[in-house]
Amino acid sequence: MNLHSDGFMPVFPIKPLVLVGVCAAGKTTVSGLLRNRGIIAKPVAQEHSRVPDLYKRTGDWVVLLAATWETVHRRRRLSWDTSFYRTEWDRLGTARQEACLIVHTDWLTAEQVAQRVARWFDGKVGLDALWRRHPEYGEADRALLRAALQSAVE
Repeated sequence: MNLHSDGFMPVFPIKPLVLVGVCAAGKTTVSGLLRNRGIIAKPVAQEHSRVPDLYKRTGDWVVLLAATWETVHRRRRLSWDTSFYRTEWDRLGTARQEACLIVHTDWLTAEQVAQRVARWFDGKVGLDALWRRHPEYGEADRALLRAALQSAVE
């Protein structure tokens, strides 16, 4: 893989993605799946913090994973009611406004969410064009390249 001769010039450094969302939206699970794809994504429990911009201390690109109360209740069988959910959602207000990507996770698997975030990431850093020129690059090659782009900042 000779990327520079192919015209691919990445932008450095690429900080970790920041995943925010209400409880059970998929932050931790999706961050693990993204890591398998070579993308560093840090889940931030912004919904529990009274510091409105806590997520800014972790990375630059904010990805909001949105889920309805019904979904989080189904996923976790949580004992709290809709007012607790509303408090979490309200605490995500600043992050929602600054989100680069919002993925509604209600009817998606964690794998589908990770695929959407990876496609967005690839487009953001220009890898999507490289993948179109080189369809022979498998997921392992793609993961290695994504990891190399973020390795300088971890």
